[in-house]
Amino acid sequence: MTLRFHDHGFVVRPDGRSGRTADTFFGEEAGCVTALVLLASIGVFTFLRRTGAPEAAVTACMWVFIAAVCYGTLLVLLHWTAGVVANALLFLFVVATLPALLIPGYRRAVKRRWGGGGPESEPGWVPGAVLAGVWHHTDPRAGAVVTVQRTDGSVTAYAVPPDKAGDLHHCFDVLLRRSRAGAAPAAQGRRP
Repeated sequence: MTLRFHDHGFVVRPDGRSGRTADTFFGEEAGCVTALVLLASIGVFTFLRRTGAPEAAVTACMWVFIAAVCYGTLLVLLHWTAGVVANALLFLFVVATLPALLIPGYRRAVKRRWGGGGPESEPGWVPGAVLAGVWHHTDPRAGAVVTVQRTDGSVTAYAVPPDKAGDLHHCFDVLLRRSRAGAAPAAQGRRP
């Protein structure tokens, strides 16, 4: 889990991206694996040709090389055109569904995609005003736990290495103090 702090809140992001199928087949690692397959197929092809291996094995190596070249070309095209094509398709989709911009969730998603929504429009946004308290406990054997209580009574515990617990506690504490300082003048202004 990754936490990103801002002036008036923080964003919680789960670390589940690494297991996606699309990242596995079209991510940065796929390009490295494709390059290795290309080099290996050239080496095996050359070795089989020199040793007089059966023609079927040589042909199979040639087809592996051709498939790797095609796959590598597809990867390059996808990475090169992904931004341009995705933005053009998104623009056409937004124009076609213009009345849907009245729906707040859809509007936040469009703003987030085009970078104009700010951190408040990101999924996992937690405003600082919902924090009620923060504390941490360090155990040399088990690590450290930073616990955050919200105003609705819910409690979230973040397990961190002992050397990072102080920093995380400080970030939450600063956010809690800012939200309390911002709420105090508003509460004073409502007094009769």
